Amino acid sequence: MSTTMYDQIQQEKISTMAEADAGTGATTTRSAFTHQTGQVLVTLGTLFKHVPPFNDTIDKSTSETLISLGKKLKATK
Repeated sequence: MSTTMYDQIQQEKISTMAEADAGTGATTTRSAFTHQTGQVLVTLGTLFKHVPPFNDTIDKSTSETLISLGKKLKATK
């Protein structure tokens, strides 16, 4: 995994924790799971799109679909 992808993942974790602490302060288990699932999909889509062993074998539209679905799940509250 490249350093920039690792940094991106770390930033996502930090922003997720900050969002969970902000607002009402009480996040339901379901919304936390949905948000984390969205993060995983965005990360996998980015990985499949930019890392050479994956982007040679996985179709570009697949990675874009994963990223799109992940962003929608992350936005769900």
